[in-house]
Amino acid sequence: MGMETTGHRQEAADRASVLNSLPKLGDMMMFRLYRAWAAGNPIFTRLCEGRFNITRREWRLLAIAVQHDRLTSTEMTHAVGLDGPRTSRAVGTLCNKGLLERRRDSGDARTVHISVTQQGLRLYQEIMPMVVSLNDVIFQDLDAGELQALSSMLDRIASRAAQMMDQDLIKERPHRSRPERALPRERPAGHDCG
Repeated sequence: MGMETTGHRQEAADRASVLNSLPKLGDMMMFRLYRAWAAGNPIFTRLCEGRFNITRREWRLLAIAVQHDRLTSTEMTHAVGLDGPRTSRAVGTLCNKGLLERRRDSGDARTVHISVTQQGLRLYQEIMPMVVSLNDVIFQDLDAGELQALSSMLDRIASRAAQMMDQDLIKERPHRSRPERALPRERPAGHDCG
């Protein structure tokens, strides 16, 4: 029993040492940006999914499609910031709902053009004013200068992150679809998680 207590004390001291030597997650600006987004996201999810039966991802694609006369699948993927398969599935769902349409290019059958339908445009016209209003309420505590500064800062953050991705600073890729490729977790002796 004495060794177990001593071991726990040492673990607690080690953890305290690490906590005192490194910043906390809540101090990291990217985490704070995520938390701000996570706080507002459910409001828009309720609006889109609860009221209009359209996911946030579908809403994003619909809004992008409205802003363009037509887009190729590749252009849509880039504009919404998703991977190809997710974009393709969401476009397919929106086509099934009658909000978008796909047409093959007459000169190149490999190219598909995506455009908004009249029904999609009507839905956009119904949802967008509510999205604008909700954005206004979320940001009501910032004055015009602060909003402009925040917008500029977010643009610079996004630009720097894109540069970092282009430079391939982190070589490893996520292993979500292949959990067997993930690094094994080191477990202290005597600790069994399952």
